[in-house]
Amino acid sequence: MINISEIMGNCGFSIIPAKLKSLYADSNEVYDWFSRIDFDEALNFYGLRNHKNFMALFSHFRDIIEQSIELKAVVWTLNNYLFSAEHYGWEHFLERSVSDMLPAFILLSGYEKHQINMKKHDFDSNQEEKHKKRIFECCTIGLDTYHINGVELSQLIWGSIFINAHIIELGRLQFEIKKYKYDFQNFHFRDKFCIGIHIPRGHRLEYNEVEKSLQQAQKDILNYFSELKAYPVYFLDSWLLSNDLDEFLLKGSNISLFRKRFDVLGYKTNSSISKFLFNTPSFNIQNYPENTSLRRLVKNALLSGHKFYDGIGILKSETARKL
Repeated sequence: MINISEIMGNCGFSIIPAKLKSLYADSNEVYDWFSRIDFDEALNFYGLRNHKNFMALFSHFRDIIEQSIELKAVVWTLNNYLFSAEHYGWEHFLERSVSDMLPAFILLSGYEKHQINMKKHDFDSNQEEKHKKRIFECCTIGLDTYHINGVELSQLIWGSIFINAHIIELGRLQFEIKKYKYDFQNFHFRDKFCIGIHIPRGHRLEYNEVEKSLQQAQKDILNYFSELKAYPVYFLDSWLLSNDLDEFLLKGSNISLFRKRFDVLGYKTNSSISKFLFNTPSFNIQNYPENTSLRRLVKNALLSGHKFYDGIGILKSETARKL
């Protein structure tokens, strides 16, 4: 029998869910399960064969994982744990300091579940293509943007939301069904279904495009997620709601107008501004790019010791009434 907690520790996991700490796996069951996964079909499904750098790393790690029952057991464990229709949201339950190709194998091992879940939710071909594109990005953004020879654990966690079909993309924005863990003053949403708003990178936050997305979500959200029995509350958990950010924004800018759509309920103790504004996981502020006025101003603020914290906000009621 394989001690899952022990092998995950050996594979660089410093924090794992409590229910996995006492889990044991039968090595024959793990081997048989892993041998049935058609990784070649998964690569084709997500269009990854055309990414040469990814394929080189994937092929090298494939030789390693084929010889390791421990690595197979980690893939088996997190496939069963992550890719479950009962799980909504994955904050703070896994930590791993290593970035290699193991998260890619876990993600790709779920491609059949992804297909089943998209069909279950009656996703049309447009929504399916968007999902496949996002899994492709999860597997390649480390190489293309962060210059990491592997896939970060955070991309596995983000990708699991797509595998479970708990997210849709409507125009400029993405909408994730989740159970929030937060209670703020008069807002009590702990363990209740809400909609988390996400903003795909790479495009401007044009006011009219955002408006269209919000209107379409209000119109169609109940059709996508049968778990919702009434129109939900919409949340944003993002660096875009960071404290003091208005000081660095031009009046009437896209980000400024976007921020005004939300009532900020509180701030977290961490910031993702370096990763999403500067496209780097590094904390070496001196090397942050300065090719936009916002980047330049925020970089100077960080260098002077200013602290930014991600904000958590709720879509304003007056905005909701307009939808």
